[in-house]
Amino acid sequence: MQSFKIAKIMNIPIELHITFILLLILVYYFWGIGGFILYIFLFASVVLHELGHSYIAKKYGVHIEKILLLPIGGMAMMDKIPKEGEFKIAIAGPIVSIILGFIFYGISIFVDFNILKIGTITYPLFMTVGVLNFMLGLFNLLPAFPMDGGRVLRALISHKVGYLKATKIASTIGQYLSFIMLGFGIISLNIILILIALFIYYGASQEYNALLSYEVFNKIKAKDIMSKDIVAVSPDDSVKDLINLMFKYKYMGYPVVKDGNLIGSVSFDDITKVNENMLIKDIMSPPVVVSKNMDLNDLLHKINNSERVYVMENNKLEGLISKTDIIRTLKLLGLKHKI
Repeated sequence: MQSFKIAKIMNIPIELHITFILLLILVYYFWGIGGFILYIFLFASVVLHELGHSYIAKKYGVHIEKILLLPIGGMAMMDKIPKEGEFKIAIAGPIVSIILGFIFYGISIFVDFNILKIGTITYPLFMTVGVLNFMLGLFNLLPAFPMDGGRVLRALISHKVGYLKATKIASTIGQYLSFIMLGFGIISLNIILILIALFIYYGASQEYNALLSYEVFNKIKAKDIMSKDIVAVSPDDSVKDLINLMFKYKYMGYPVVKDGNLIGSVSFDDITKVNENMLIKDIMSPPVVVSKNMDLNDLLHKINNSERVYVMENNKLEGLISKTDIIRTLKLLGLKHKI
């Protein structure tokens, strides 16, 4: 298990990655209870930052799987970021951080106490947390991927230059920024700065590549990759009949059809532990149905928990798509990209 849940806020699981725990131990080892408390305050602020993104995202119908806390920060894992809401979703996190900065700094004016001392420098708890939130908010507003500012920039310029080019611009800025940070990190022998630079470079590159793949996948429809040679079975067939059919056609899964209607799906896995005299209707599963015009991006989500999906048009079975078909398509796309 790489992460575990510690809370649930707004119906969103908050999870800690195992490396976060290891870093907490290191912080306590080097800076004691003061460093430990400061670190907890900082990452509580990071959670609120990510909840800011999530709160706005949910208003646009985005599903947030979880918020994952890593040693380098937090990540709200969303199934999508709608173009029309990207600006508000992206800006929400830094706004929360800056507001927290003002709150903690304001508290420090009236009450504060030294939580940590490194060398000759002392760190008051509330003032330090306030400053760190200001830094977190402002750093994330840098107009470069993978920071929030990269999404803000893309939202602002995409209507002029196009979504893909806007992503490329923000991604390139992120890569240049990572080179600058890497240089400073090497000169100052700052391992944390070096790690952040590598994270930014990787994140900036992945953002553009992911969108490029999305744009390519968006043009490929179910009707383009489905198999039209359909061999169906009856719900009244026996498992023995299905085994004979598998030997004949070499397919590992079949639609179950009655009176011309798709009513189920059956595969090799369904028959491995049952008696050969059992009927198909007793072991079949509900079919996963898609339309002919569903794109490859949505197909990948649909087929995630199923071995195959069935393509329907006007209540008529037009074809089927297996995971093998998807893998074959992805391999061909990869070969075409190399050529």
